[in-house]
Amino acid sequence: MERELLKKTTLFQGLDDSKLQSALAFFDARESAYEKGDLIKPVHAPFTRFALVLQGRVQVYTDDLSGNQMMMAHVEKGGMFGESLSFLEQEEAVYAVAVTACRILWLHPGNIRRLQPQSALETTLIHRFIQNLAARALSMNDRIQILSKLTLEEKLRAFLSLYQKRRGNEFVIPFSRTELATYLGANRSALSRALSQMQKKGLITLDGRRITLHSPMES
Repeated sequence: MERELLKKTTLFQGLDDSKLQSALAFFDARESAYEKGDLIKPVHAPFTRFALVLQGRVQVYTDDLSGNQMMMAHVEKGGMFGESLSFLEQEEAVYAVAVTACRILWLHPGNIRRLQPQSALETTLIHRFIQNLAARALSMNDRIQILSKLTLEEKLRAFLSLYQKRRGNEFVIPFSRTELATYLGANRSALSRALSQMQKKGLITLDGRRITLHSPMES
């Protein structure tokens, strides 16, 4: 288990080895490994635990009423998913796929659900878990802002604007072209045309997944 990575995550940040061990016991932590393409969480299996990605990348999906795949989240090393559903003990038609070979630390929210901390450390862990839920809600709001745009170029500009605010004018998009199309609710050909048009207009420069923005992306 990568303890130094865990100490940098929002849930376990700054804990020494002794407190980290206690925190892992508090969540009944269990580690699992997956190969690229593995279904980490099937569609109708309940989220009894939430996940912290120790290595690799994971994407979380659902299908719309027409059966089209929709990407709900892209989770990289150090990120988490499944917090809300595991806390609520709620079954939803979401599924998670290993984009690369990965290792997952599965954490049980049972002691969080009791809301009766037995120590200062448990109080801290409960507060951090709630903060993660709040951050997830804000992230979903960003997603809504993107998908609410009427045209594909507007969705692209909204998506790139979020990255521009957080990473500056040059960054690597964490998706393949196909994955980005799924994230934006478009088909790959239409996305490629939209990106090509933005590049011809001098708004962006593409080099594989690396993108340079030449103007503010806010629409």
